[in-house]
Amino acid sequence: MSERPAPRRNPRIEALRLVAIAGIAVFHTLLPWFDMALLGWWEPSAPVALALGVTSLLGAFGNHVFFLVSGFFLLPRAVEASGSPGYWAAQARSTGRRALAIIASVALYAALALVVSAWVAPVPGVSLAETDWLVGGLEFIWVYLAVVARCPVIGWVWRRTPRAGALVLALVACVFAVNAYIAFVSPGEEVRDLLEWRKLMSAVTYLASFLTGGLLAEARLDRAPRALACAVAATLVAEGLAALAGDLATMDALSFKSTSLLSFVLAVCAVALAARPRPSADPGPAARLACAVAPSILGFYITQSIFSPLWQPVATQACQWALDRSEWLLLAVGALLSLVLLAGVLLIDRIVRIPLLKAARLA
Repeated sequence: MSERPAPRRNPRIEALRLVAIAGIAVFHTLLPWFDMALLGWWEPSAPVALALGVTSLLGAFGNHVFFLVSGFFLLPRAVEASGSPGYWAAQARSTGRRALAIIASVALYAALALVVSAWVAPVPGVSLAETDWLVGGLEFIWVYLAVVARCPVIGWVWRRTPRAGALVLALVACVFAVNAYIAFVSPGEEVRDLLEWRKLMSAVTYLASFLTGGLLAEARLDRAPRALACAVAATLVAEGLAALAGDLATMDALSFKSTSLLSFVLAVCAVALAARPRPSADPGPAARLACAVAPSILGFYITQSIFSPLWQPVATQACQWALDRSEWLLLAVGALLSLVLLAGVLLIDRIVRIPLLKAARLA
C-alpha cells in the first residue's frame, strides 16, 4: 500500500510551533527567577509577578502544542489508513523514519557536545560515563518518540472503537483531575525520580494532548478565535488575582509543570485557531520563512537541554545584573537573551542538521 502523501505545511501551524518554542526558550530562562520569588529571595511587584506567572505557563504550553499538532496530522492519517491492506508495513516504514530522524538528531548533538566538552569548554554532566544528560535531560524527546511510535496502534484502535471521541474526552477529564491533585495537593519532591508516578503523569498528560489533537482534526474550528480569547482572558484573570494577592504559591500551582490545565486549554485553543482551513492564496515571505525554519525546532530543543550548563550561567548572570537595576529590565533581558539564543541555534541547525537528515533521506 502506498502511504498518502503528507500535506503541504500549514504556515499558521508552523508559525504557532515557532511561537511555542520561543515560549519554551523564555520559560527556561526566567523560571529560576519565579522560583526564587516563590522562595522569598526577592519580591516582584504584582504586574511583574503576573508576567512571571504567565511565563511559567509557556513551557507546558509549548510542549502541549507539539503533541497536539502531531496528533492533529498523524492520527487521522493512521485512522483512515488502518482499514487498508498493508497498513502495518506502511506505518512501520513511516514511523521508523520519524524515529530514526529523532534518534539521529540526538546522536548528532550528543557527539557535538562531547567534542565541545573535550576540546573547547567543559560541559558539566556531559560525558560517556554519565547518562542523565541524554535520558532525564531529554525526557520530553523520549516521551514524544514513544507516543509517536504508538500512533499506528492508536489509529487502528481508534477506528474500531465506538464513540472514540467521547472516550478521549473522558480520559482527558480523568488526567487533569489527577493533575489538579498533584498541583494543588501533593506536588511531591522538587526533584523526581524518572519513574515516580507524578513524573509518569507528565507522559500521560502529553499522550492526552496527542489524542486531543486527533479530535481537533474532526472538530468544527469556526469558534476557535472566540475560544482562544476566552482562554486568554480566564488565564489573565486567574493569574492576575493571584498576583494582586501576592499568592505566588497559587500561581505556581496554576502553572505546575505539564499538569497545568491552563497551559493545556491555551494550547488546544491556539492549535484550533491555527488549524482552520488555509486561504488558497500563495503564502507570503513571512509564511515561507516560518515553514523553512520550523523543522529546526527539534534541534533547538535538544541543544538547549544538552548545552544548558553553558548558556544557563551566562543567562543567570545577565538577569541578575538586570534585576539589580529594574525588575522590568529582568524580563526584557531574559526574553531578549532567550530569543537571541533561539535564533542562533535555529540558524545553525538549519545549516547543519537539516541538510544531513535530507542527505540520509530522513527529512
